[in-house]
Amino acid sequence: MLNVSIIDDDKLSRHILKKYIDKTNFLNFHREFDSAIAAMDDGEINATDLIILDVEMPELSGLEFLERTELKPQIIITSINRDYAVKAFDFDVTDFLAKPVQYGRFLQSIYRAQRRNEEKSPTRSDSDHIYIKSNNGYSRIDFDEIVYIEAYSDYMNIHTMKERFTALSTMKAIEERLPKSKFIRVHRSYMVHLDKINRFEDNMIRLGEKVIPVSRSCKENLLKRLNFF
Repeated sequence: MLNVSIIDDDKLSRHILKKYIDKTNFLNFHREFDSAIAAMDDGEINATDLIILDVEMPELSGLEFLERTELKPQIIITSINRDYAVKAFDFDVTDFLAKPVQYGRFLQSIYRAQRRNEEKSPTRSDSDHIYIKSNNGYSRIDFDEIVYIEAYSDYMNIHTMKERFTALSTMKAIEERLPKSKFIRVHRSYMVHLDKINRFEDNMIRLGEKVIPVSRSCKENLLKRLNFF
């Protein structure tokens, strides 16, 4: 069962989405907000599994909302303007729905969210590696070999000290499988191995020759984790 919340300033759009949620037996309607600002002020926003978020809203757009918040739930973006689709996937969203939303297309997005949800599993404390699907089999990657992970839509590039692996997954899914003692999210599109950071300044870190941006929302946590002298 997925708990779903809606953020949309259009009353009719919220009504249609609520009807879709009610007719889908593995969904449960959680909350609705008529503005992104109202959602930001709600302390329970992260208690939901999935947020259906409109882009074009007054005062604070859906994309601005994503830039200012660190959300745990999956996000499905909606908009009349299809041009927002490319920008939306920069935020690792689950899907983009063009308005007016049809139930069949809505259901496709929900199934996609359900698959993502099933990917999540607790990290085993005694594990020091993961397996990534590669060609016709699976390749073992030791945690200490990983330098950084770069997300792009539903794909991830896992950069190790020797080679790069491409996996069909999401940042949220792999974040659940990596030890938090070794890895840290520094940007919506990047996760790095703490021990591989050579230099940190302003809003970027250096891992060997690679320079990676640090977002404002992640900077404070990074500063807490680095061992300053």
